[in-house]
Amino acid sequence: LNHRTILFNDDVDEDIIEKVYLPMRDFEKDSSDEPVTLIINSSGGSVSDSFFLAHYIAHYSKPLKIIVCGYAASMATVMLAAGGKNDNVTRIVFPCSYALIHDGYVALAASESKTAADIMAFNDKIDEQIRQFFIDNTSITEELYDKHSRHQWFLSAKEMIEYNLADKIYGE
Repeated sequence: LNHRTILFNDDVDEDIIEKVYLPMRDFEKDSSDEPVTLIINSSGGSVSDSFFLAHYIAHYSKPLKIIVCGYAASMATVMLAAGGKNDNVTRIVFPCSYALIHDGYVALAASESKTAADIMAFNDKIDEQIRQFFIDNTSITEELYDKHSRHQWFLSAKEMIEYNLADKIYGE
């Protein structure tokens, strides 16, 4: 953190607030104009713990460089997409980097059928919010997103550039 660098190479869970959000917020409030670097290598994780961070990145008011070392999967891909319309954010991926977009998961376990239906309806709402977030912040169209929905959609570094999930490939 002394070098304005935040390393996030973990699953997305409730620790995202302490590991990523709080340092970013503190850097945004300080008087320095030096860029903040967020290094991501994550298999993703909890939507409920992290979707706020994507909205925060989308409106970050200072220079922010996001570097993907390896992969940005699932919710980590949503965080990467967040910089698509923010001129303060630069997203760099390595040639071997990849992203993963997919619908959310819900563990229903054993529950009453009406409870299970409520959980599934809520999950559908969250999936729609994420879908709309990608459409609003990248060059992924509704048709393209819908074509890949319900599948594991892996994207190479070049595809991340093509769909405005990244701005440049390291070394190119």
